[in-house]
Order: sequence, then structure tokens, then C-alpha cells
Amino acid sequence: MKSEVLQKLARYCAYQERCKWEIQVKMDSFLVLPEDQQAYLDWLEDNNYLNQERFARLFVRSKFNQKSWGRNKIKFELKRLQVSDALVQTALSELRELPYESTLESMLNEKFKHLKDLNDWAKKQKCYQYAMRKGFEPDLISLYIQQLN
Repeated sequence: MKSEVLQKLARYCAYQERCKWEIQVKMDSFLVLPEDQQAYLDWLEDNNYLNQERFARLFVRSKFNQKSWGRNKIKFELKRLQVSDALVQTALSELRELPYESTLESMLNEKFKHLKDLNDWAKKQKCYQYAMRKGFEPDLISLYIQQLN
């Protein structure tokens, strides 16, 4: 293993939490041979630069708190980043501790207030589409859409 590549990867991981897939993409950009990549990944895990569970938990919390993403969008993005199903479920359990439904409700109320020159049905339709794009569950959205006025 080259120490220069290790230093670059360690700095890359120290800057922010990364998943294995992101590191593999970075190693590809460094032209690290595929057969050597596992040794680098093992070193990063042994030295606590890389931890998939820590990444997944932090990803869930940050995307919910900063971008108000719902379960579906977070789950999709974790899958896109090739995080295992078990870790996705473990990380999504973090949402139970967070104000998930109240965030959806306040987000829908805010969106409803900002929509002008539309009838109530059209406003509710726009709010529903907005919440779906954010990744919230359709039945939960419908429940809170009915309360808008």
C-alpha cells in the first residue's frame, strides 16, 4: 500500500463521514487497482476512518434535520450509496427519536400559506406533490393534507 494514497484517503474520510462506495469511487480516481482496494478499505476501517453504521446514522439525522427529507427519500439515497439493507433499517430507526410527523405538518402548513392565487384543492395538490418529492409516506401526507385550511 502506498502511504500517499492512504494519507489522501484518510484526509478524505476525516473531512466528513463517507460510505464505502464513495471511497471506492475516490480510489478509482486515484487509479488504485481493484485488487488493492480491499486492503485500503480494511486499513480505513481498522483505524476508524470508515464506519458504515456511523455513516448511515449520521446521514439519516442530517438529511432529516437539514433538508427535511422523509423516510422514502432517505432510504432511496442510502440504497444508491450501496449501504446494506440491515444498516438502512438500523439507521432509519433514528427517525423514531426525531419529530418526524410534526416536521411534516409544519412543512405542509408553511407550503400551504405560501401558495397564492390557487383554490384550496389546487393548493393541497401542490402540497401533496411537494411532500412526496421530499420522500414522506403517502398515507401520512394524506392525513395531514386533510387538516390544511
